[in-house]
Amino acid sequence: MSEGYMEKALLKLAKQLNAYDEASLTELWNKYEAIVAEFEPTRKWEESAIVFGMIQAIRLKNQLFNYHWSDSCGPEAMSPRPDFIPLKQEDDLMINKEQNPESGVDGRDSDSKRCKILSFGPRKDS
Repeated sequence: MSEGYMEKALLKLAKQLNAYDEASLTELWNKYEAIVAEFEPTRKWEESAIVFGMIQAIRLKNQLFNYHWSDSCGPEAMSPRPDFIPLKQEDDLMINKEQNPESGVDGRDSDSKRCKILSFGPRKDS
């Protein structure tokens, strides 16, 4: 088998496997994990190990994709709400100071437990 043919065959398998959603493949993960865990020197076990490996490959691909996507888009891209912008620490301190002006320099009582006040609202158009 020439390298070009083998590579084409592998790429074809990858395209077909990538067409399935991870949730459907994950349903099969437990089945093939159990088969692979009980070693048998048979062709069936070998094929099951390959299927298990392909499911693992899709899961790894999705984890890598999500990691790189979130890294490139920033934390606001991963927010469940498109109009949510996380507060910066300085904004948090200012809000805390406004709500409790008699407390210490950073807006917190020195005797009370540390807490963080979150402010939710729509994005302001700039």
